Amino acid sequence: MSGWAPRTTHGALLRTVAAHGLSGSTLTFPEEPLPPRDFDRLLREVKDQRLTGLLWESVLGGTLPATPEQAARAEWAHAEKLAGVLTLERLLLDVLSALEVAGISARVLKGPAHAHLDYPDPGWRTFGDIDLLVRGEDFDHAVRVIERRGNRRLHPEPRAGFDRRFSKGTSFRTADGLEIDLHRTLTMGPFGVRVDLAALWDRSEEFELGGRTVLALPAEERFFHACYHAVLSQATPRLVPLRDIAHLALGGRLDQDRVHHLARASGGEPVLSRAVRHSWHALAVADVLAISAWAEAYRADSREDADLAVYTTRSSYARTSVAAIRALPRWRDRVAYVSALTFPDQSYLGTRHSGRFARLRSGIAQSMAREPGR
Repeated sequence: MSGWAPRTTHGALLRTVAAHGLSGSTLTFPEEPLPPRDFDRLLREVKDQRLTGLLWESVLGGTLPATPEQAARAEWAHAEKLAGVLTLERLLLDVLSALEVAGISARVLKGPAHAHLDYPDPGWRTFGDIDLLVRGEDFDHAVRVIERRGNRRLHPEPRAGFDRRFSKGTSFRTADGLEIDLHRTLTMGPFGVRVDLAALWDRSEEFELGGRTVLALPAEERFFHACYHAVLSQATPRLVPLRDIAHLALGGRLDQDRVHHLARASGGEPVLSRAVRHSWHALAVADVLAISAWAEAYRADSREDADLAVYTTRSSYARTSVAAIRALPRWRDRVAYVSALTFPDQSYLGTRHSGRFARLRSGIAQSMAREPGR
């Protein structure tokens, strides 16, 4: 990856909002209120990127000059988002209680954990769904617990037991249209297969939510997950996980040896490098830390480049699923994985996933045809 440089498609002002309050960022706000059309556009982008908390804080603190009408609109947009966040947090507590009664340990991921553990005020970091991590051996039980509460599973598994062994997880929709994402690992595809899952359960960090103590991943694992979320979930990284990365790195709490250990154990060093570089570039961070210097110097090999391309070039469920085959460490796992995706249950074929199955089957056939010795 010599000569590689991250690019951003986000406007400079939107990135300035994302960097509000971030030590080391050189991005600055204009000295006068924006023209109405420019503010309209910024507000739309802020809502789309879930940055209403940082927009409101920048207006409230005077770093972004605003007319009274603009200030009122920024406040209202954030109030609407906070109402949604509170509803999601109530749902989170309900699901955690149900899992606890069933004897299932869970870790809160992403939005709620970052909001309550990493930011000066939880309102700075809003989110649009809830994410929970459970152990693979508890996955099927956790699915039944969540379904029994009236939540509809969105993605069927190809065969019974596939998700607890191989998948990233699955999602549910509540009767009110809210989403619950249940994770077994941090991402799908080859990098998801290689995650050291046992290491994710070595430690935890607590925070208070609604009068009860809940468990999240520790800071290093949250940073590691934010890197995966930033560059493996979408071809163009969203600003919120990039802010999470910079915020954690610049906060002085990270044990960088622990971060590097997690990355090495999971084959995630190219992900870590790309994510940190994206974060530093998008948020114009001038401070050079040990981890940012390492990220700039890191060069992925050809295999790592190929794995990253699965997520960043024409990314799709079929492509990432097929790419996971070679990452599976044991042949018996490869056989079980391929068999489940090539000959799934009829219940899977009877859903909207049948079209996705056709693409999967074609991709698997091509992949297996390229296997050495065949």
